[in-house]
This record gives sequence, structure tokens and C-alpha cells, in this order.
Amino acid sequence: MGLGNYEQNLIKSIAENDIREARKWAVAALNADTTQKNKGFVTRYKNILTSEGAGMIELPGNLKDILVCEDVSLSFKENRYYVTERQEIIAKNIFRLAKVSGKLMELMIPYKNATLLYGPPGTGKTMFGKYIAYKMGLPFCYLNFSKVVDSYMGVTSRNIAQAFTYASTNPCVFMLDEVDTISCNRERTSSGADREIGRVTVTLMQEFDKLANDVVVIAATNRLDILDKAFVSRCSQKYEMPPFTVEESKQMVNKFLNDIEISIPDIEIDQVVQKNSDQRTIMADVIRLIADRLEVEDENS
Repeated sequence: MGLGNYEQNLIKSIAENDIREARKWAVAALNADTTQKNKGFVTRYKNILTSEGAGMIELPGNLKDILVCEDVSLSFKENRYYVTERQEIIAKNIFRLAKVSGKLMELMIPYKNATLLYGPPGTGKTMFGKYIAYKMGLPFCYLNFSKVVDSYMGVTSRNIAQAFTYASTNPCVFMLDEVDTISCNRERTSSGADREIGRVTVTLMQEFDKLANDVVVIAATNRLDILDKAFVSRCSQKYEMPPFTVEESKQMVNKFLNDIEISIPDIEIDQVVQKNSDQRTIMADVIRLIADRLEVEDENS
């Protein structure tokens, strides 16, 4: 028997050291195997290849503590991710700007596809960034500013510069999380520490301006009120990410449950969404309910 299309592409990807493509073709080969004898093997390795974190991208040593990059093409579970009508509009605008940015780059006109998402914690800003990366077929690079800040003068600015240099040379969705940690309104600075943050904010904007057009930037904050105005003005789009309504929360839970084919009574779902206000807490409670169901099934089997 000769090599099939999946095997040929898998070997080609490995030979070219393209791990992302190799992973994709390995999953395709596993999906194509419907034999009963290989069922356990297929299930085990498909779960490994598509699990959260399986697509982590190896970074240079100087970036490992401040930046996380992931290939979400296989690990992101679109079938269980709920998108509101409002979020669909935001996503379409980001995709539209990506096309415009590419054309402007051909004309050598710098333009940033930068979106600022603001709202309370737990409203899905980071996961939405992963969704955008998945839909665009780009790596997801995550920079959490609370981990970038260093007590030594100048180190924070250097960390930021290194992360931005990497993103600029590797087209990606570049998520700037908790950007309010450093991009504070410089008009309010007075102490020495505040002035250092002011210098870091300037570095942030300088590096931001150097980014290539094909880098999609998504900045997230819980404190829009304290962000530096000059940084905010660099974001071509600004959207609030409010908590889901009760109805949206129910739809989110039901989409997740439908995908994993587990049923939870409506009354229990209602109790969860009524007592919680953010998506993160709701899903944590839902997963506990699922765990309880699975435990009961094990005891009764």
C-alpha cells in the first residue's frame, strides 16, 4: 500500500520542520481512521494533539518569562465557544481592518489593526483574542503586563521592546493584557515610581508604532479610565466587553454542553447563571456540575 495524502503531507511537514503543519496532518490522519482496533490510539493522540497548550510555540530564552505564543489552530474548540451578536460585529471589523492593513502595507502606508477591549474581569476578553487568532489562522501571542513589570529601572522597558520585536517579525494576533498596569495617564504621575511608569508608557507607544501592519493587536483592560490617552488614541477600534445577559449566559452554557453531549437540567443552569455575573465564574460552576454528573455515572456503572 502506498502513502496516502495525509502521510505524504505529514512526512513533508516533518522534513521541513514545520511542526504546526505536521500537527494538522497528524490530526487529519487520526480523523480518517475509523477502525475499531485503533479507536483507543486515535482517541488518545487526538486529545493530546488538540489539547489546550499542545500548540505552544518555542520562544527565545529572553522571552520565555514574559511572552506566551500558541498555535490555536487545533486546540481552540470553536464548536463550544459562544459568540454574541456584538462580538461577531467586533470580529468582522477586525477581519476587515486586516484586509485594509495588508493593502496599505503594499502602498507603504503604516496602519495598525489595533482594537482596545475594556470591561470588568471575567468577561472573556482573552478568550475572544484566541477566537480571533483561530479564525484568522494566526498564532496567538499573549503579553501580560503584570508579569512584564520589573523593580529594576529600565528592565521593564527592555522586556516590552523584546516582546514587541518578536511580534513584529512573526505575524500574529498580539494580545496585550492588563495594559493598564503600565499605560497610565502620565498627567497624574508625581512620584519617582510614577515617573518610571511614565517612561515605560512612552516605550510602549514607541514599540507599538514600530509594529508591522500584519500584526493584529488586541489590548485588554479593566480600567479604561486610567489609560494613557495617547495610547488609547493609537487603537483604531474601541469596544466594551460587558458581562453576558442571563439569556446569553444560558446560550453559552448550552452550546458547551451540546458539544460535549452532556445534559444538565435547565433549573440547575438557571441557578448558575442567575447567581454569577461573569463568564469565567459561570463556566467554573458548570464544570463542577459536569464533574458531579460523571462521578455519579461512574458509581452507577
